[in-house]
Amino acid sequence: MTGVRISKMSVEAFRGIGTRTEFDFTSPLTLVFAANGTGKTTMCEAAEWLLTGQVERLRDKSHFDQAVLLPKFSHSERAPVVDAQIHLSGTAQRLQRIVAQGATQARMAGADGALGAVIGLNDMLSRLAPAAAAAESHHLRAIPLRQGWLRGTRFLSAEALATLVDSDDGTVERRKDVFADLLGIRHLLEAEKLAERYVAEIGSRERLLAQTVSGREEEIVRLTVELESAPPTSISSAAVEVAAAEHRLGLSAGSEDGPQASLGARIEALDVERHRRQHNLVMRRDAIDASVVRWPERAQLVTAIAALDAEHPTLADKVAEIVLEGQKAGAAVAAASTRCDTLKEQRRALEAARTGLTQLVRPFYSALSNMASAANLTGDETLDELFQILPQAKQSANSIGALRAEVAAAITEVRAGNDADHRIALLREQLIDAATKVMPEEILANLRVEADRLEAEALRADQLHNATAGPLARLQTAGRELLGHQHANGASECPLCSHDWKSADSLREAIAATLAVVPEVEKLAQQAAATASEAARLARTRLEEAQRQSAQYKRLRAELDSLELAADASARRLARLGISDPDHITGLKALDNSLIAAASLSLLLAERDRVSTTLPGSDVPLLGEGTTLRTLEANIEGPIHAREAAVRDELASAEIMLAEHTLLRDGLRKDHAVASEAVRANRDEQARLLQELEKLRQVWRVAALGADWSAENLAMCRDWVRSEQALLEDIASRTVAAQTAWNTEARRMRLETLRREVAPLRNRLAYLADRINAARQASTRFHDSYVQVSGRQIEDLGRVVNPLFARMHANRVFDRIQLGQVENPLRWLADAGSQEMDPGKDFSQGQRQDLALALFLARARSLGGTFFLDEPVTHLDDLNRVGLLDIFRATVLESSRSLNLVITTASKPLARHLIEKFGRLAPVETTEGRVAPLRVIELDGNGRTGITSKSVYPFGG
Repeated sequence: MTGVRISKMSVEAFRGIGTRTEFDFTSPLTLVFAANGTGKTTMCEAAEWLLTGQVERLRDKSHFDQAVLLPKFSHSERAPVVDAQIHLSGTAQRLQRIVAQGATQARMAGADGALGAVIGLNDMLSRLAPAAAAAESHHLRAIPLRQGWLRGTRFLSAEALATLVDSDDGTVERRKDVFADLLGIRHLLEAEKLAERYVAEIGSRERLLAQTVSGREEEIVRLTVELESAPPTSISSAAVEVAAAEHRLGLSAGSEDGPQASLGARIEALDVERHRRQHNLVMRRDAIDASVVRWPERAQLVTAIAALDAEHPTLADKVAEIVLEGQKAGAAVAAASTRCDTLKEQRRALEAARTGLTQLVRPFYSALSNMASAANLTGDETLDELFQILPQAKQSANSIGALRAEVAAAITEVRAGNDADHRIALLREQLIDAATKVMPEEILANLRVEADRLEAEALRADQLHNATAGPLARLQTAGRELLGHQHANGASECPLCSHDWKSADSLREAIAATLAVVPEVEKLAQQAAATASEAARLARTRLEEAQRQSAQYKRLRAELDSLELAADASARRLARLGISDPDHITGLKALDNSLIAAASLSLLLAERDRVSTTLPGSDVPLLGEGTTLRTLEANIEGPIHAREAAVRDELASAEIMLAEHTLLRDGLRKDHAVASEAVRANRDEQARLLQELEKLRQVWRVAALGADWSAENLAMCRDWVRSEQALLEDIASRTVAAQTAWNTEARRMRLETLRREVAPLRNRLAYLADRINAARQASTRFHDSYVQVSGRQIEDLGRVVNPLFARMHANRVFDRIQLGQVENPLRWLADAGSQEMDPGKDFSQGQRQDLALALFLARARSLGGTFFLDEPVTHLDDLNRVGLLDIFRATVLESSRSLNLVITTASKPLARHLIEKFGRLAPVETTEGRVAPLRVIELDGNGRTGITSKSVYPFGG
């Protein structure tokens, strides 16, 4: 049997694979090697989607959204597409699947490569997996069966491996599904499950119907007993009582010849009307009794309300008068308070001005004393004369600060200038010497090229030595181990010794000859690497010395240029500051002292100008025209003191006025509170009395139905109560008699209805029971067929699994695996000598996974086609991995035309071991012709940066 075989596959815009990536599966064994997260599982899922139209791992319960296939990091608008060259039933075809408008579409092409029309999912699956479901199966049943079969037989994941060997009772159903797909009998298992679900569904309906029938039969028995014990009555007597009651209540009588059902409605209407009139009777009777009790209160309430209403205008006028006077008093208090606050703020401003100006005078005196011309000052200098001595004082404080910063910089430059002159002379001498040692750029370029060339040769020699040393050492170790390899039963039976060498002696001679030349080869490679490395080092040393001399000359030239520029800048700065004294430091310090005094004077006068526009009081100016150097503080203190006295007197008068207005306002507030309380008390009492009067009126309206308040109407109300009570008592007795007769007739009618309904329900119940029995028989037949077919399939599978499992195990413990039993085909046993062991309990986890892998490979040999194994060897130890590689090699040699395996791994040693294992094999026959038996593809990158693939074996392929 030959299944679908994929020769080549391209994937684009599919989850982590964004750009178009090609995969060549023409070799019987293809190993896809990559680090985790690089796209190995995505490649397997792309193949699963190509064949089945969905990815089982990405399903949300029973729904599969094609949007989950879109790449998360790609900005391209390309839809997911997988395109493959396949062989189906021995014919080369092309299969493409793409997402279009949120749905998957599949097309196929023949030998010309042109894609045909879109093929429906069921039609495509019937071509790829015709044996997975019957041809006449409904598509809703056939699609999941064929998808499960393709997924179970073509793709082996870590989850499927775990399921195949799981012994947990909780996962038995999942294990059945996986085995059914693996053995191609999923349709029998699904048919059994469908029959069981049908039994469960019909059974619930049967139980519900049985409960209904039982309930109605119980009701029939109860009604029969009640009718036998009821007194004899007639419908005619009930109709007479109802007609009489309707007449007395003034209701329209029903037709005596009408249907019996109308009599029940008439009785119910009578009962409703009686209860309504009884409710009205109780309400009016209670209202009449309340009116009689409170009859004298009405006149008293009317008189009290009139008196309160007459008193209210006088109280309201008094409140309005007090409010008007209070508003005037409040305005006066606010004005007086504002005036006091203003005067207090003026007093604080005067004190702040005195403090600020006085604090600025003392620094000014101190700065003047530090000036060289301080001895010439008499103290009688006016402000104009001070401006002549300190002309910079007319500038702002910021401008003077900038001049001081420039003076400080000039002092620093002058102090550093002496050392700079000596350094300039020294640098000029060093430059003359350095210029003789600098090489031209052409010679430097030649040295650089020579050093790079020699280093590249040294690197290649070292790489050659390293590449030779590792393999030679491993070859020596392996050769020595193999020379000591012993055989208990003869070398001809050893697959390693006899495969290509025909005998163990021939193999040993070849190994000994190879080992003899190994030391000399390694020594020559090491000498070549050392010679090349020394030549590269000498060339690099010459280049670095020449570069150092060139850098030294450039550094000296740059330092000399910088010092000369700094000297020129310092000379220009001194000229700008007007320093002509040969002792530059002394002149700059004198200039700095005069700038300090000018800055102090500038700050003092600026503060005077600022506060003069805001201070209150007299017109005497601060620091006026007659101010001299000696009288600065006096010309600040005097005007401010005079202004403070005027403000203080005005504040005392304002505070007295504020106290008087406040006292008047508080008295009016108390009067207003008393008057307002009187108005509220008047209104509250009036509202309370009006509420009481309204309650009394409401009671009378209920009692007299809107009639005037009078003793005559009260007597009439009492008479109506007595007559209405007598009428309702008569109606009640007539209604009870009619209801008794009607209830008896209603039971009789219900009994007849139930007897008519029960018979067809019993027939329906018997019909459901027959269908349930038939479904249970069908489920039993499907189960028996499943057990028989799976037993035969497992027995055939066991003949292949046992040698595969034995060859996979270097540490052999078990002699034979028994797969399946008649009563339980999913239960396996292992023979180990005289012991019988349960793999689910007695196998290690690795042994159980080995067994599951052997099952999958055995099934693959029988089916043929392409099979994907995602990380199948992560559980294996080193020895068993070698055994599995032997199985892969034997499978390739025996079945290269019928199947090809695609294996993914993150293990670099596994890729190397496979290449070593297949390195000596010649090309084998496949559906594509003669090709290398092994192809190794390496993936690089990730879903964010992009994934690339390259073929690393066969070399050059």
